[in-house]
Amino acid sequence: METKARLQKFGMQMTPRVWYNAKIDVGASLLFSLFNVVLNQFYMPFAIQQGATNFQVGLLSAAPAIGLIFSPLWANWIEKSNNPKPFVVIPNLIGRLLLLLPALFAHPSVFVATALVFQILMGIQAPAYAALVSRMYPPDVRGRLMGYVRVAMGAIMIPLAYLVGKWADTSGTAWPLVCAAAAGTLSILLFQTLRLPKVPLKKLVAPGASVTRFSLRDQWKLVSGNKKLAVLLAATSLAGFGNMLSIPLYQIIQVQVLELSNVQIGYARVAYFIGLLVTYFIAGWMIDRFDIRYTILGGIAAYAIVPMLYGLIGTYPAVILGNGIQGIGEAIWDIGILSYIFRLAPGREAVVFGIHLMLFGVRGTIGPLLSAGFSDSVPLSTLLIGAAIFGWVGTLLFVIGNRKRAGTRLSNGTTLGE
Repeated sequence: METKARLQKFGMQMTPRVWYNAKIDVGASLLFSLFNVVLNQFYMPFAIQQGATNFQVGLLSAAPAIGLIFSPLWANWIEKSNNPKPFVVIPNLIGRLLLLLPALFAHPSVFVATALVFQILMGIQAPAYAALVSRMYPPDVRGRLMGYVRVAMGAIMIPLAYLVGKWADTSGTAWPLVCAAAAGTLSILLFQTLRLPKVPLKKLVAPGASVTRFSLRDQWKLVSGNKKLAVLLAATSLAGFGNMLSIPLYQIIQVQVLELSNVQIGYARVAYFIGLLVTYFIAGWMIDRFDIRYTILGGIAAYAIVPMLYGLIGTYPAVILGNGIQGIGEAIWDIGILSYIFRLAPGREAVVFGIHLMLFGVRGTIGPLLSAGFSDSVPLSTLLIGAAIFGWVGTLLFVIGNRKRAGTRLSNGTTLGE
């Protein structure tokens, strides 16, 4: 039984178990930083430099989404298991080791195949992570701890973004990929030492809910019965589609149009990580204190602004600024939407997050393939302005959908849409 002793850390009261988990989370995140920089910031430029076609760039951009299409199915299994940790640790362990393949065989098809298999594994761990975080940290400090952990990771990734770019320009792509695989593996091995409370199954599931079998109809009833959740999913689907439509175009512009070196791309990634780091700190603080809808709104709007910068300006300074704003948006989507879902559907986090990820899987598969397919026949600026329009429509929908009951405080932990 967990001790009742309370510790005062960074202005927050927490139990020794929560403080232990926070330290493990920080340590694992610091190790994960190298993997994160190489995979999420340089993997696609590496593939383009190895000769990847625009269609293959589209596949690489779609890869994070393809495995998430089946997230509701995994979420149901996770919910029945009553133990999300193995669903986080095992897929991550296998997936991070896969990065050795493109290090050994530097061919565009190997880059694509590795990315697809890795992201299918991430489709298993993503809804499990939502359930795991709800056990790692209590609601009153969750937003701040999630933000602080990511601030520590972002602080490391800022110099790493430059160093990896310099390293790749000097020695090629193989060793950055090998070291990223090693650091990622050590990270997940440390992460699996988290101490979680034992929670009975009946406490994880809302009263009357069934976890005996997968039912997409039941999961969508959960959405249709909660207006705020429906608005969130609709708004993020539109803005997220615009973002995914843009992702391969950003890479094509950077490498093929502007012909940036890895060091120049590294500087752009530094701007991205500065935006990410600052936003993690501010958003984590805001989530625990203010109406979370304002934070979410900023994240959705960010995905409308970035394609406008690339489409209307398209210069290297626009790339730098766009990367910074992209970091702001992704930080909010990372911890903001997860925290929002905790409040919209307490006890059903894995299932609801699974639906969110399934929708990401659909838009994230169609968007990159569509834009990459048209990139040879339609001006890139036209495609990017179209992507920005989707972002602004999603932003407007979120504003309109939350205009009523504006006085409702989301920070009180109550279920919305009642």
